[in-house]
Amino acid sequence: MSILLNTVRLHDNLPRRGARFPRFIPCDLLSAAVNEAEKNVQAPKALIFSSALTAISLACQGLIDVCKPTGQCVPTSLMLLSIAGSGERKSTAENIFLGPIREFERLEYKKYQEAIVEWSVQLEIWKEKRKVLLKKISKSAGCAMSFSEEELLLSALEKSKPVKPKQYKMVYDDATSEALFFGLHNNIPSAGLVSSEGVGIINGGALNDLSKQNSLWSGDSITVDRVSVESYQISDSRLTVSVMLQESVFREYMERRGERSRGSGLWARFLVCHPESTQGTRVIGDVTLLWNRCDDFSARISELLVLNRALLDSPKKERLVLSFSQEAKERWRDVFNEIETGIVEGGRFEGASDHASKLADNIARVAALLHYFEGGEGDISCGELEFAVDLCCWYSDQFFQTFVPPPQESVDADDLLEWLYNYFGKKYGEIRKNKILQYGPGKLRNKIRLERALAVLKERRLIDVVRDKGVNYIDLI
Repeated sequence: MSILLNTVRLHDNLPRRGARFPRFIPCDLLSAAVNEAEKNVQAPKALIFSSALTAISLACQGLIDVCKPTGQCVPTSLMLLSIAGSGERKSTAENIFLGPIREFERLEYKKYQEAIVEWSVQLEIWKEKRKVLLKKISKSAGCAMSFSEEELLLSALEKSKPVKPKQYKMVYDDATSEALFFGLHNNIPSAGLVSSEGVGIINGGALNDLSKQNSLWSGDSITVDRVSVESYQISDSRLTVSVMLQESVFREYMERRGERSRGSGLWARFLVCHPESTQGTRVIGDVTLLWNRCDDFSARISELLVLNRALLDSPKKERLVLSFSQEAKERWRDVFNEIETGIVEGGRFEGASDHASKLADNIARVAALLHYFEGGEGDISCGELEFAVDLCCWYSDQFFQTFVPPPQESVDADDLLEWLYNYFGKKYGEIRKNKILQYGPGKLRNKIRLERALAVLKERRLIDVVRDKGVNYIDLI
């Protein structure tokens, strides 16, 4: 193991592996809404938070970009994958936070239908005027006299052809990639591929064009080639992807297309969530449920949707570019360097270099989204970045559990370290090895498994094993 890697680990720039989902969310509006929804719905908190983050990404991505400390400006669009069983209330969690977006779309669609009727009338009038002019030109064609006046009128008429109204459509679920790309090109250039029952997304072809999906995430232009009609280019568009799946459906998909989709780098961009079930603990109390905080969240989303509507008329409207404070820049660089050095053999991100290469980018995006959504002024603070680091590292652990299952001894080591931290609190100290066998995690009261877990922690330089007067002590470094 390299000296550099050991040095970086001592800096402790990343939360330890196996840490729980962040309990403290330093964002007043988001935190209050997530806590209220968790209390009322009793679904896993991580599932609820991912739903809220989906709504924030969808509402903000068309309005802001983020400038990383490297100087590179990138989109703030997120890709999220939530794996949860039947009955985990995936649809309920999604509806709470995406409800205002769907309602806004519904109201805008009514206006769109009225505009289409008016457009159809104007188009028919235009067509009749065009017929009249073409007849005049046709009659004059055999004459020696010039018909330049009619030509000029026809040219002016062509320029005044009624333009078909654009539809305010942001949310796509059971859509093909062709429909999705055409919507980004023809309607609002900011959209979301979202489904609480993601079978339609992964089986419906929306994720077929993997290279194009990757390019959209990076903010690059893509060309859509079509045989029967004119090809077109999508540039400067934004796409949020949020897929909720049952584990059986996800496994079946991975068996069919997992190697190709993972190899393309698609899943490396996702914030992955596979939380523990809350079923069996969701008792109902004699209390009327309040939704005030979620209503506040919805109100903020609605404000942002109004700003998004301007993108229909001005799709190339310049976005606000958010930057980091000087302290946050230094912190982000430290995190980036630790992620990079963690790719080496024996490092935290060994076997997942594709995921590691996107992690610091996702951290920057999440920090920018939360800063803007909460109405933050000025640069992104170090505190906001710190939470984004904790959050994205938790998602990173979930990615490993889903796509890169660790060896059993590594899992045991993480559990043992968590137990030791809880045992010692914030202090460091030593404990008899036999005491762990007696009172430690149940699965580690097996001597062989405990020995292997201790060997992993010792290799990571997190503990030392000391023998004194025939007794083995575990020293938490």
